[in-house]
Parts: sequence; C-alpha cells; structure tokens
Amino acid sequence: MDTTTSNTKPRQLAAREVLAPAELRQLWRVESGALRIDSAPKGEKARFVRLALPGDVIGVEQWVGSNDSLALRALIATRLSPVEATGAPMMQVLMETVVVAHQRCREVVTLRTGPAARRIQALLLMFAQSDEAWAGAGSIDQAAHDVAVPNLADLSDILDITPETVSRVFASLRERNFLQGRRPQKARFSSQALRGLEIVAGMSKQLGPGKLRVTTA
Repeated sequence: MDTTTSNTKPRQLAAREVLAPAELRQLWRVESGALRIDSAPKGEKARFVRLALPGDVIGVEQWVGSNDSLALRALIATRLSPVEATGAPMMQVLMETVVVAHQRCREVVTLRTGPAARRIQALLLMFAQSDEAWAGAGSIDQAAHDVAVPNLADLSDILDITPETVSRVFASLRERNFLQGRRPQKARFSSQALRGLEIVAGMSKQLGPGKLRVTTA
C-alpha cells in the first residue's frame, strides 16, 4: 500500500460522523478527539471493539491486508492527520500501533467490567487525560473544566451498562460535587478530584460526600 499520498489533507470529523471505508486506504493519526472502532462483518450487527484516542494510528488493518470489517465513528469532534511514511519510519509506526492496540484492548476490559460507577470514572479520566496531554494543559488538572465526552447512547454501549444506570451515576456525582456540570457531549469536572476518589459510584443517598458505596449495573 502506498502511504505517501502527499495530497491527502487533515480530516475533521464532527461528532458521530463515520469515516468512509475508502478513507481507510490511508493511514491516519488521531490528533484530537476520539473514535469508536466497531467490528462490522457483513450481515451482522456491529459490535464495539476499542477506542482510538489522540496519538493512535488507524487504518493499519487495511494496510497489512487484514480481512477484518471495521467501522469507525467519531465519538466527539475529531481531527485526523495523514500518516506518510515508508521504509524504517513505517516499521516504527507499525510497531507503535501494535503496542497501543494492546493497551486499548486492556482498557476495554476496565471499561466493561466491574462496578458501573468505576467504569464511568475510568472513561471520564481517559478522555480528560487525552484532552490535557494533547492540549499541553496539564495545569488545568486541579480545576474543573469542560471535557468532551460521548453521548449517552455511546456511553451505555461502550461501558456495557444501561443508559439509566449511566444517568444515575452522573446524578450521584453531581450531588456530591465531583461533577460540576453535564450537557450533551460535555462534562465539567476536576480530573484531580475525580481521580482521588477511592470508590466512585454508589447511589446511596444516605452516605455523605466522598463516601460512596459501589453498586453494579
């Protein structure tokens, strides 16, 4: 496959926009935002496989001739830049991609097992850390700030919990001031405060702030 298509320009995807299969003939690096990658065999229902976050390279499956049928969709506004490399640089890209893919698969286990609130905590921190790292804004970690997050349907699907459970956990976090705001595809919180919670989640209103009992979906 030729990846030296110098005419290829960066690609901006709006939230929920799908990357066309033909576009995956080009390797792309995620500069900002996030994609969900689904396994989508013909005639079967697509199933969530993993996320692609800033720094990840997508399209490697097609580059190596894999028969995997994948569908990629932006969870939030996402910017992609074309990867143009051959020879040794391309080998480095492929090696990095293997390592990152393994990491993303491990993250999926964290996002889809254990107490529901713990899964939500992990995903919120994952999105916040990606946002901060690529914006060079580590200093905002202590202050509450807006973080782009997937919509309710995607959160439910990625985390393998019901939309009602997602909503209850968010309500519990708001009541205890770990979440300062929640709008469609936005959440306002302090990464440091959320990370410092030893146990996130319980929905018991008998417990005071910071003393949350873990509940499962």
